[in-house]
Amino acid sequence: MKLHDWQQIYPEATIHAHATDDTSFFSLPVETNFLWISKENLSASEQRLLTTLTKEQKPVISNSKHPWYSALFQGKQAPVTNGRYRIIQVTFQSLGTLSDSWSEEIKSLLPALVDCFFLTETICILVEAYSEQVLSAEELEGVFLALDGDFDTYTRLFVGVFYPYDREFTRLLQEEKELFQTEITYNKQAKCFDLGQSVIRFFAEHAVSDSYMMRCLYTNWFEDDIVAIIIALWNNQGNISSTAKELFMHRNTVQYQIDKFQKRTLLNLKKMNHLFLCYLLIMTFE
Repeated sequence: MKLHDWQQIYPEATIHAHATDDTSFFSLPVETNFLWISKENLSASEQRLLTTLTKEQKPVISNSKHPWYSALFQGKQAPVTNGRYRIIQVTFQSLGTLSDSWSEEIKSLLPALVDCFFLTETICILVEAYSEQVLSAEELEGVFLALDGDFDTYTRLFVGVFYPYDREFTRLLQEEKELFQTEITYNKQAKCFDLGQSVIRFFAEHAVSDSYMMRCLYTNWFEDDIVAIIIALWNNQGNISSTAKELFMHRNTVQYQIDKFQKRTLLNLKKMNHLFLCYLLIMTFE
C-alpha cells in the first residue's frame, strides 16, 4: 500500500523520518517514511494486523552499531568534527538475506562511504564524505545498475547534496526524503534522482524561503564571483561566451569559475536544471 492509502485509512497518523520506540504507537515503514499510528483507537483485530506488519518490516541491521543513525533519526550531532557529507537514499524491491553482501559490495565501490544501514528490508541509507573522487549522480546510476545485475534486484536512489558536518542532518534528510518521494510518485521510469532534477516539481508547491535545506545550500555554495556569473548565465540561456561578454571577462575565466564551482558542489552549470537551482537560490535569498 502507498502512503496516501494508509493516510486515508488512518487520517490521524503522522509521518516521520524515523521509527518510534513509543509502545503506544505502531511504526510502519511506508515508501521512504515511517507512519506512526496510535494504538488508542484501534480495534483488537487492527492491532493484531499491524503487529504482524511491523514485525515483517523490522530493520534488518541493528542501527545501534551505526553512528550516523543517531545523527539522522534522533537529531543528534553528526559523529565528526569537520568535512562535508551527503546522504544517498536507496529503495529496493527486496534483498532478503543478501543485505550483508550488498553492504560490503557498496562499501568497496564507494571508498568515501562512512556509514551504511538498512531501515527496513527495502530502504537503505548511505552516508558519504566529500572527496575529489566522489561520483556524480550519473556515475552512481551506473554503479547501481551493475549492482542490480549482480544481486538480481531493482533499486531507485536519491543522491543528496554535501552539507557541512555542523548542519541539522535530521531536517536535511527529511526534506530530501520528501523530494525523493515526490519524484518516485510522479516519475515511474527514472532510476536516479538528485536535487537539480527534483527542485522544479517539488518547489512548485512549496515555498523555497521556508526550506532549511535550500537556505543551507545558499549559505554553503555561493561566493561573490560565482553569483554574478550564475545570474549572467541564466540571462544568456547558459551561453558562456555571451556571459563573458556581458561581464567583461575572458571566456576562459568564466569557464574556470564554472569548473571550480562544479568541483566543489558537483553541480554542472551547463545543465539547465542545475543552473535553475542556483538561480532560484540566489533570487530567493540574495
